[in-house]
Amino acid sequence: MSVVSYTLTLCIVTFAWSQALVPSRILFEFIGFMVGFNVVFFWLIHSDLNLRFRDPSMTAVQMIVSLIPALWVVYALDDGQARAVFLLVGIVPALYGILALNTRQFLFVGVFYLLFYGITMLMLWYDGSTLLNPPLEVMQFIALALVTTQIAVIGGYINSLRGQLRKRNGELRVATTELAEALEKIGELASRDSLTGVFNRRHLLDVLSKEANRRKRSTGPFSLCIMDVDWFKKVNDEYGHKAGDDVLKEVALATSRDLRGIDCFGRYGGEEFLLILPQTPLEGARVKAERVRQSIENLRFPEIGPDFRITVSIGLAEHRDTEDVDATIHRADMALYQAKHDGRNRTVGEDSLPAA
Repeated sequence: MSVVSYTLTLCIVTFAWSQALVPSRILFEFIGFMVGFNVVFFWLIHSDLNLRFRDPSMTAVQMIVSLIPALWVVYALDDGQARAVFLLVGIVPALYGILALNTRQFLFVGVFYLLFYGITMLMLWYDGSTLLNPPLEVMQFIALALVTTQIAVIGGYINSLRGQLRKRNGELRVATTELAEALEKIGELASRDSLTGVFNRRHLLDVLSKEANRRKRSTGPFSLCIMDVDWFKKVNDEYGHKAGDDVLKEVALATSRDLRGIDCFGRYGGEEFLLILPQTPLEGARVKAERVRQSIENLRFPEIGPDFRITVSIGLAEHRDTEDVDATIHRADMALYQAKHDGRNRTVGEDSLPAA
């Protein structure tokens, strides 16, 4: 933007030179100013030295500096009307301040504009080589003061609106992020059992439905393990419901420790838990279930009693692609019932069920 602005001004200076309004040296001096200033600011920005300043874009400094070559041409012009026209060109860079400056900063730049213009007029008066029309020069100075003041007020107001918009957009992004996190948290809470922290029945059924659909599209098997805490009612009756809750928490924790990333484990209801094992046939599920059963059998509960122990019974079933998940759950449940019937603290697969 700076280079384009200087180049457009250079076109006017070139036209003034072609009309013999300014000598050729003014044209080359303007080009020198233009190249020098832009090279310096380009170097400051691309060397990251500008990041040390409060305003890394150096907008106010660039606006003030850009007035120097314009006033240099004004000083060289003999015709008062030509100076007035070129002064308008010198005000154009002030419009770029709308992108970065507030009203106070705009007024600060405006003071420099008036100061530099006043110095230029004094130099012309002191030099005496140019005829000045005092009323016209005073009117131009007053007009410049009014214009720069209005630009400062309007530009600062526009900049404040941009700032408010950026702030609101930032707040909106934060609110959107917080809302997304809240919805994710709500979704997480909605899928978790409040006591044990593992997945709840609804989430388990959703996963089962997805696994069943995946099973129809591929040959990979998946199996279910329904696990029930043995003699859980007795625990509640003899040690209280708090002890029962502690047992469920520890069972859930012990089972969750040794799961794969693709496995899904949750509380199916009461003291029953469901373990979904994708890409796992019945024999693989049996190995996994036995490992879980033994880890729970090794749990200790010193806060309940030194000799207190817990065991679980587990029923296994492998899903068949010709059935719905309810049928798979039913077979796993029948295997669990068989494990209870056979003495508890054991793992029974559907292949061990008596023929119907």
